Amino acid sequence: MGSPLVARGRNDSAFAGNNVVRTVEDTTVVCTLPELHGMSAFVLSYTANYTGSNGYPASLGAYSGATTSPSLVYVLSAPSGVQTKGVFVDRTRCARTSVSVPLTHPGLPGPPDQLHTFTCLARGRLLIRARAVWDRRGLTASVAVRSYATRKPVAFGFIDRSGLGGLYTSRACVVNS
Repeated sequence: MGSPLVARGRNDSAFAGNNVVRTVEDTTVVCTLPELHGMSAFVLSYTANYTGSNGYPASLGAYSGATTSPSLVYVLSAPSGVQTKGVFVDRTRCARTSVSVPLTHPGLPGPPDQLHTFTCLARGRLLIRARAVWDRRGLTASVAVRSYATRKPVAFGFIDRSGLGGLYTSRACVVNS
């Protein structure tokens, strides 16, 4: 699994002394995957918030290979079993970077898909930014994936406070069956 990376902004309520504690985890990493003809393959997934006896919190993730394991970066919207909520990064294949990655979906066709996972190809290494913000009203999260070589957007996923979200993907991504 990954390990949490935590960063707080200057305007976080925890520092301002307000009664609403706000936590922000925001990290940008460069991930190295095995390449075939200069391309890296990864799986992007979004899982909605499931309630009830088999409840599972909403999640976003970028995974290496054709399965959802092992993860490169993922966000969990609430604690689940032994896992805490937040942003998690595989530090064996991903390293922090100062490269700026916007958390937006322009350049990717819409509307967002809420039903499928996708296998995507990107040129060379992956540039991934993951951000989770939560307070007493809930959690919002997003993950943006770009090609490190070209800086072009490959995929973008989000979760809103209700646990709903979706994925925007480039033409370099195909729906998993």
